[in-house]
Amino acid sequence: MAATVWNGRITFGLVSVPVKLHRAIESHDISFHLLHESCLTRIKLQNYCPHHDKVVERSELVRGYEYEKGKYVIIEQDELKQIQPESSNNLDIEQFIDASEVDPVYFEKTYYVAPAESGTEKSFALLTKAMEKKERVGIGKLFMRDREYLALLRPAMGGMVLQLLNYPDEIRKNEFVLSDKSVVREKELQLAEMLIDNLTEKFRPERYKNEYIARLEQLIEAKIGGRKLTVHRTKRKPVVTDLMKALEMSLKQAGGKKPAARASKQPQGAKAVKSRRAS
Repeated sequence: MAATVWNGRITFGLVSVPVKLHRAIESHDISFHLLHESCLTRIKLQNYCPHHDKVVERSELVRGYEYEKGKYVIIEQDELKQIQPESSNNLDIEQFIDASEVDPVYFEKTYYVAPAESGTEKSFALLTKAMEKKERVGIGKLFMRDREYLALLRPAMGGMVLQLLNYPDEIRKNEFVLSDKSVVREKELQLAEMLIDNLTEKFRPERYKNEYIARLEQLIEAKIGGRKLTVHRTKRKPVVTDLMKALEMSLKQAGGKKPAARASKQPQGAKAVKSRRAS
């Protein structure tokens, strides 16, 4: 089971449900260490003070905010605790809304929500089923790791999911909106709509695999085994600059059929790389 990242309560009205959060996302990225080329020794990153020309211990570090060039105000840990929200262990639902009202640009991180105490499963299930039946999601605030988050609570994936959201002032204005000069001919629009229809099908996330990571695992295993990796690259698609011609060719290739899911083959040695990463 994934480690608990937060313990607290979901509150709305006078109802309080003890819950805990677990990470919903597991990264499969492969990380590399920096080595000294001549001896292959792993490099250590240290906290260096150029004023005293020495490496300092972590215990000697303080938080400083630069309010002018080269001028800092020091913020103590106790001072941060003083300004925490009074209900820092609560997720207070301030309103229920329709999920379609929130644009995906606001989504940041996802967590699974679970009952935190034995005997509270009924109240947790009641909240989940009530929200599911009304087709609503909850919006509130959550304080975690010295930061106050805007959060969206929704029934999903057989249980309850919490989505951390970006605040409105964190979303940059779209500078690339369509202009009046973007004139689209009716025939072009019809062909584009037909192409979209031909490629429309039910979303099946299992059909998509991280092919680069799979090839990277294969490369690592080949290097470990002293072999040279042979990479078979797919041919690049030709670039058609004529929009009408590109649409017509795309429709011809689609042929009115649904695209078949590509079979994803596990490269030799991928399991070994994954086992090393897991350990």
